[in-house]
Amino acid sequence: MNIKDLNYFHELVKNKNFSSVAEIFHVSQPTISMSVRRLEEEFNTTLFTRDQGRHHLNVTLSGQQLDEHVNAILDHIAIAQNSINNINTNKLILGLPPIMTKYFFPKIAKQLTEQNLLKAIVPVEKGSAELEKMLLNGTLDMSLMGSVQNEHHRNLAYQHLGKDHFTAIVGNQSPFFKREKIWFSELKNEKFLTFDSNFVHSEALKNFSKITNFRPNIVYQSNDAQVIQEMVAQNVGVGFIANSALTTRPDIKALPFYDEDQPFFYMNLVQRKDRILSPNQQKIADLIYGNSLMK
Repeated sequence: MNIKDLNYFHELVKNKNFSSVAEIFHVSQPTISMSVRRLEEEFNTTLFTRDQGRHHLNVTLSGQQLDEHVNAILDHIAIAQNSINNINTNKLILGLPPIMTKYFFPKIAKQLTEQNLLKAIVPVEKGSAELEKMLLNGTLDMSLMGSVQNEHHRNLAYQHLGKDHFTAIVGNQSPFFKREKIWFSELKNEKFLTFDSNFVHSEALKNFSKITNFRPNIVYQSNDAQVIQEMVAQNVGVGFIANSALTTRPDIKALPFYDEDQPFFYMNLVQRKDRILSPNQQKIADLIYGNSLMK
């Protein structure tokens, strides 16, 4: 049994055709058959059966169970390959969600340059939801990440950097413009502008919806805080945004919420629990944490 056997088997479970799998891997059909036979001997079971016409390949219950484990094994091998490659090249693939990048990265850029570490960072700029997926599949070494919970996934390790409030923002023609604070329920009949589903704002709005028992009317979603604020300034609707993403300008007003029971924007530095950092990667992590709100 070897890694190739596992790859052939996993593809055969999906494809259910020896010839197609052989073509995918550029090997002969007997190579795939022998690979399956090795696995069946190793586990003392039958992994595939054919119908009477021998035109259709069926995965046995044992085969289905093995594939669950093989899928996890192949994922871990891919993660190991990514991690070791990054260690060998002395790079840190760092996830950077726009909101947290705006707050944290300028603070550490000078220190990173002085310690000759800035060039070691390969930035990946996406929303926190997408960055979490990339952490879990091993594409990223580490990521700044926003969430509405302090800790979110059991396979990830979190260093808490701080927390922020979500706020409503309104244009100067809004009836709420002269207010200093607002109840979320007062926005029941308003049109909402916010970040798209790759950002934690979607989850925060869902939490607020459950608390206040109404579903916000979201008319536009973006991945750019400046676009949202510009549309609010044009009085298209009410923005829903983390306070740290705001830019001060006279034509919009930020309104914190009175609600005692409200979601928070938790800021974290996150990596896989099984990820071992190189000395330089650890220095970068320490710099980020050293400039956090939690000091």
